[in-house]
Amino acid sequence: MNALINYQKNQIAANRKEYGIYYDQLKKLSYYRLIEADKERSRLISEIEGKAGYLCNGTKPFAHAVSPGCRLCGEGHWSCLFVNNRCNCRCFYCPTSQVDTSIPETQGITFDKPENYIEYIKRFGFKGIGLSGGEPLLTFGTTLDFLSKIKKEFGDSVYVWMYTNGTLLDEEKVIKLAGAGLDEIRFDLTATEYNTKNLKLALGKIPNVTVEIPAIPEDIAQLKNMVIELDSLGVNFLNLHQMRLTPYNFKNLFNRNYTFLHGQKITVLESELTALEIINFVFQQGLRLAVNYCSFHYKSHYQKSAFRKKAAAFVFNEQEEINQNGFIRNLSLQGISMPLKALGNQLIQLSPEGNGWRISQDQEQISLTKNSLLQMQLGEEPVFVDYKAAIINEKPLDEGTEITMSGSKHIFVVKETGSGSIQIETKERESFCEMMEGRLPDNAMDSEELFNVSKKELPATGFAEYF
Repeated sequence: MNALINYQKNQIAANRKEYGIYYDQLKKLSYYRLIEADKERSRLISEIEGKAGYLCNGTKPFAHAVSPGCRLCGEGHWSCLFVNNRCNCRCFYCPTSQVDTSIPETQGITFDKPENYIEYIKRFGFKGIGLSGGEPLLTFGTTLDFLSKIKKEFGDSVYVWMYTNGTLLDEEKVIKLAGAGLDEIRFDLTATEYNTKNLKLALGKIPNVTVEIPAIPEDIAQLKNMVIELDSLGVNFLNLHQMRLTPYNFKNLFNRNYTFLHGQKITVLESELTALEIINFVFQQGLRLAVNYCSFHYKSHYQKSAFRKKAAAFVFNEQEEINQNGFIRNLSLQGISMPLKALGNQLIQLSPEGNGWRISQDQEQISLTKNSLLQMQLGEEPVFVDYKAAIINEKPLDEGTEITMSGSKHIFVVKETGSGSIQIETKERESFCEMMEGRLPDNAMDSEELFNVSKKELPATGFAEYF
């Protein structure tokens, strides 16, 4: 378990570094609160057992169903286009300032014309598009232009939804959005203190009407009343997000006396418990409303890995492979205990060089695929593995792949610099191969090397551990 403890220590150190002197002011889990929280979550999970469904290896629990957009997100076929970076509301939990109107962008790539974004959708194979803001209705003309042209190009083969706080929505805008082919509209009702007046304008006009909000612990009574109302109105879906801390919302969240959890980012314990309580409430009340919980644990793993896979497809070579987490895996042998020539002779018997393996130009290592590795007799020869992620940029990158959009728009994809090779010794090789096949071996926590490999090879499962 030392590997897990060290991993958690590193995450705590990263969280501390992000918030500096303010970190120590946060209310964090005491030993007794940890035990209590684990028991509370276990109770809620047990109460929905046999009734709730789960997506993405148990990281996304839901009651009844999830929207088509959420399914596309979990499957890795979603692109979120931030139409602007400005909002007319000031919700206390908002992670960023949202005060500047900007060019539509996604993944740091700007798209001043719908035609360029349409080509981007084609090249990366997206099947779902979320139009977000800030608030997309603040630049309604731009939002409508992108929506209309996307749906004209792809029709029903691309599912499009829009996020909004709803404050600027009116009947005329609803008619135009529906006419342009919007498949789903998602309301953040916390911005209007759970008032459904403008949401009702979309019912019967937009095919799917959804409420998507953070699970705010102190609003639990209002949330339950809202759920009952949404069910009676015939709203299709309710998406509940886990609240997370950012430098921008730090003061607001700190002043609410939440308990903060460590992880890749700091999240709010009570928010997760609130979301599970609402799912439980839906079943207890016999409601038909479909509710799902979108935890940061789910988002940080599945949304990120999905885009890594799409970008990696442009830059990996014949001896590399894209694993299920979207990392580009490079396996190599370096002739530590067996001459490189002897290793090469084994491979020649399997396939010609270039077909699953290749010797480097400096003749100092062999790069090979998983299947080639599994067929070899290696004796004491260690295996080295390196993981890289593909990243995209608007500026030319060294040794990258250039992708031309329509017109003069170009983007560039490149493999990031890896964190260094992990050396897999003979005694760990079987466990390493199990992980490449998608299985978690019993001794995965026994060494730093195997633990680090597990984080790259295996997708997130279940709920995040509290610490």
